[in-house]
Order: sequence, then structure tokens, then C-alpha cells
Amino acid sequence: MLGAVLFLVNKLNEMGRLFLSRPMPDVISGQDVLLILVGQAFLILGYVAFFRVYSHRAPRFSRNALGLFCGGGILLAVSHVGFTNLGRTLGVPFDLFLFVILGLAVMLVGLILFGIGNVRQPVIGRWPWLPLATGAMGFVGFFFFSGEEITAVFLAFRTLFAVGLVGLGLALWLEKPVLPVSA
Repeated sequence: MLGAVLFLVNKLNEMGRLFLSRPMPDVISGQDVLLILVGQAFLILGYVAFFRVYSHRAPRFSRNALGLFCGGGILLAVSHVGFTNLGRTLGVPFDLFLFVILGLAVMLVGLILFGIGNVRQPVIGRWPWLPLATGAMGFVGFFFFSGEEITAVFLAFRTLFAVGLVGLGLALWLEKPVLPVSA
């Protein structure tokens, strides 16, 4: 949830400019390397925890989709380091933007497929529709409305996607442990 909250507040300056017609200071800039690293680490831990908890309950289709969602999310989080001063300092020899796009695409396809599987046969105890809705918001926002210029429509879909990720983290946090059946 914490990583998704940082993802959400990353564009508060743009949201203030477009929705409120008031400029706001950038909460997280490319200069805030430590904050970005902490956010990406939280996201990675969240994806690993999500996979560990739900993969044991999921049927094969949902487990494979969950692997795509979590694996794509981890690739996306790791490749974002290339956009910071740390990435330049480490001398990353190529542009990581390709991995950002690949990670985002794999993550969204996996989340949508997991959402479809979860609606058909629930794996998540709360809000079984949330993975599908979150994946759809992210897909529409990032692949239909993103571009060189940040628009209000893109920010609306991106915000819904970020809130959905926070909701998935909350669902995971509120999940009751499954006790193994003893023979």
C-alpha cells in the first residue's frame, strides 16, 4: 500500500495544475533518489507478498496471470531506477524505458487476466472485482490516453489505477490467514 500511495502522490503537482488550476510543488522528483528507492522497494515487497499469499489458493490460470502481474510489476519497479540520478551514476549503459513499457504491459495484462479469473473463481477474499477494474483503468489510461503531454483524462485513469493498487494492498493486509488442512 505504501508504494502505491507514493505512486499516487507522484503526480500531485500535475493534478493540482490540471484539476485545480493551481500549481503545487512536486512531491517526488527525480532528485529524490532515496524516496524513489524506498517506494520501489515497497512495491516489490508488495508484489512478492501478493504472489506468496494468493498463488497457493489460485487455480492454474489465475496463478499464471498472477505471476505476470507480479513479475511485470517488479520489472517496472526495478527499471524505474534508471530514471533517477542513481541510474545515471551507476552508468546504466542503455535506456531502461523499454523495460518500463514491457513491465507495465506485462503487469497490466496479468492483472486483467487475474481479475477475470478472480471474478470467475474468487481467490481474493474482499472485492473480487477490484483486480479487473484496476487493470482496466491502468490499461485504458496508459495505452489510450498517455502521451508526451500529461492530460486530465490520463491523470484520472492513472489515479484510479493507483487507488486500485492501494485497494489491492489493503485487501491483502486485511486477508485472514488460511490454515492448512491437517490430514
